[in-house]
Amino acid sequence: MTIRRTTALAAAATVLSLTALTGCNDDAPSAAPAPAAPPATTPAATPTTPDAAPTSAPTSAPASGPAAASASAPASAPAEAPAGGVIDPEQALAQAARTPYAASQDFRTEGGPLVATTTGRINLNGKVRTGRLTESLGAGGGSAGDPVVVTEDATYVKSGSGWRKSPLGDRIADYHGYAKALLALGPAARKGMEEQNGAPAFHLSGTLDLEKMRAVDAEHYLNLKRMGVTSFQLDQWIDAQGRTVRFDQRVEIRGTATRTYGTFRDFGPVEPVPAPN
Repeated sequence: MTIRRTTALAAAATVLSLTALTGCNDDAPSAAPAPAAPPATTPAATPTTPDAAPTSAPTSAPASGPAAASASAPASAPAEAPAGGVIDPEQALAQAARTPYAASQDFRTEGGPLVATTTGRINLNGKVRTGRLTESLGAGGGSAGDPVVVTEDATYVKSGSGWRKSPLGDRIADYHGYAKALLALGPAARKGMEEQNGAPAFHLSGTLDLEKMRAVDAEHYLNLKRMGVTSFQLDQWIDAQGRTVRFDQRVEIRGTATRTYGTFRDFGPVEPVPAPN
């Protein structure tokens, strides 16, 4: 079964029936109650992010599970904090906006008996977000998952021995846009410096109004709005270059607490993503 990134939240919620879950696909509208959340989201391996909700106290990022990264993808050293050891999040995000990059992601959505996971290698902050993903949905994260390729003009889903082409949609979230929305909340959203995966990062945290997220993540916005969500809690960590290194979103969907969280690593230059053969 293939799921949209934006239906991962609903898919993991207990309010969804098994019939609704098994009936969703890329060409059909998002089903009410199912990452990613980009975001939604789904690999055979999942990150070991702590289950407890994040706080402003310094924490270490969880170790990431294996990702579907390109063999030729160059990994870069973690960004170092500027002189003085404190990242200016505004300047960092401005820099990231000018510099598209590739990253490996490991994401997981939990909120009931089903778990949605996504791993992959994606390109962020470009005109179009592209990449190669593996998505799974099921008890404990599902099976090996479904390969998905997102090019500049379409999304391709593995179907049997071939590939099925579907509309581009909004499978990869605009994490830069989320960070900017948190920063716009004002000083209270700036939780300060913390170490993530052995490198300095700046922690942003706050409650985002759903209506203000329409332009940032349109499909995810519509999916949550259908389920009566008006706001959600988000914690996000960015490095000195404004790249998201950790993301943790929590929302209540019809009485069920649902969480989508994950990490990014192995940053490098944007990588070509051709249509699969």
